[in-house]
Amino acid sequence: MDLQAEKLSILQTIVNSNDDGLIMDVKAFLSSRKIDWFDELGEEQQKDVLEGLAEADRGETVAHSEAVKLFGKWGLK
Repeated sequence: MDLQAEKLSILQTIVNSNDDGLIMDVKAFLSSRKIDWFDELGEEQQKDVLEGLAEADRGETVAHSEAVKLFGKWGLK
C-alpha cells in the first residue's frame, strides 16, 4: 500500500463530496481518535520497545534491586 496515494485518494473523496454526513463523520472520527504513544515513536524506537517486550515475555528481566545496584553508581536510585 502506498500511504501517500491512499491519503491523496481520501482527500480527493472528501474534497469532491457534498455529503454533510461524510464530512461530519470524518471530523468526529479525527477529533475522537486518540494517538497511541507507540505510533509517535520512530521506527528504531518501536523496534526497541518490541524487542524489550519480547525479552520480558521470555523471562529475560532484571530484578529492580539488581537494576539499582547496576545503575546506582551513576546516582540513579
